[in-house]
Amino acid sequence: MKLRPLVLAAAAALTLVTGGAARADSGRFQLHLDVGAGAPIAGTARARQDAESAAGGVAWLSADWQLAPPIAIELIAGGGGFGRRFPTSDRTGTSYGTFAAGVRLRFLDDDAGYRGEEGGNLPSNLWVSAHAGFHRFDGAQFGIDAAAGYEISVRRPLQLGLFVRTAFLFGGDDSRAPDLLLVGGVSLSLELLETEGEADTDGDGLSDAREAELGTDPTNDDTDGDGLPDGVEADTDTSPLERDTDGDGLNDGREDANRNGVLDPGETDPRRSDTDGGGMPDPDEVRDPSQDPRYAEDDDTDRDGVPNHLDACAGTEEGAEVDGAGCPALGDRLTLEGVQFRSGSAEILPESEAVLQRTLETLRRVPDVRLEIAGYTDDRGGARANRRLSQRRARAVLRWFVEHGLDGARFEARGYGEADPVDTNDTPEGRARNRRIELRRLDGE
Repeated sequence: MKLRPLVLAAAAALTLVTGGAARADSGRFQLHLDVGAGAPIAGTARARQDAESAAGGVAWLSADWQLAPPIAIELIAGGGGFGRRFPTSDRTGTSYGTFAAGVRLRFLDDDAGYRGEEGGNLPSNLWVSAHAGFHRFDGAQFGIDAAAGYEISVRRPLQLGLFVRTAFLFGGDDSRAPDLLLVGGVSLSLELLETEGEADTDGDGLSDAREAELGTDPTNDDTDGDGLPDGVEADTDTSPLERDTDGDGLNDGREDANRNGVLDPGETDPRRSDTDGGGMPDPDEVRDPSQDPRYAEDDDTDRDGVPNHLDACAGTEEGAEVDGAGCPALGDRLTLEGVQFRSGSAEILPESEAVLQRTLETLRRVPDVRLEIAGYTDDRGGARANRRLSQRRARAVLRWFVEHGLDGARFEARGYGEADPVDTNDTPEGRARNRRIELRRLDGE
């Protein structure tokens, strides 16, 4: 079959395309050209047993008018031929022609517009069609055809895709069995009359009718003034009527800085006050350059169960018991792990500062608790000298607390020397553990 007339008709249809600002991926009135190859798979032509090939090609030209999405009425005409002839025919092959009417259903039209348009994309729609009417194959026949395909939006008004079509043909010169044709190929669609979208006065992606439902201003693309267009907020479940949807103190436009509705690196989620769920609110993470609001792992640096923004004693030893402020919990007895002195001296070494500061924060929150500061040594040296040394060390810690604002009347400093070891004195590690400062409650004495 000569396809030139069909191709020329499709090309001529381009001149009918109207302009406009419609965004739908399929128009109100469309022209379709389907070109494919296939063969009879049942019926007289298929049953003939000889060496002739049954393959052939068919082209269809159709036009549809959309009544209401996704339903359109459609007229279709086509023609082609197949290599295998009928037993009753002297012709070299078998020609095919049809003229029919039916419906086309356009599914998945996302109304985003064609690729290259603002906000447009390549996907278009899945379609199915069915027609009934005249067919010319094994003589004049009545037939029903059905087809399905998928198209992509190349550039307005052109869509391209793939299709498969089957046709059941009844009657004809040999009516012992219906003929069945199967053809697949490529499709081309041209939008002859665009589907006018609903009015969108402010161009924010929401129709005026939709804005009336939401309560937003159809003449202002950012009703709440938070920096995010109303359409983006409606699509991402943020509130177009509230500047700070999650109430975390950051307006929505600050959280979604590039206004694309996606959580990108360096951004926070305008729908969640704690984007990563790690316990540290987004504003605190944003203010701290060391924090990443998308990862929960850095919300509690010392892993004591108290988020950094509430942790008054950052850097506590992993596994240490802490109070609600992240400081060492003050029970009946607390060992100040990490307090060190110069050998044989009561001079506190600088590396003790961190643990003393954390303990100081704990003691400030319990101002009415009285404590004993108990000093201990290992067993090296004489017992009397060790008691004196442990006493001086306990008093040195007491002086440090007083110098940092605590009431000295709350404390008693006592030295116990090498008594009450917590580990063996036979190893350097054990002796180091026995050299320690403890806090003990004096309540009730």
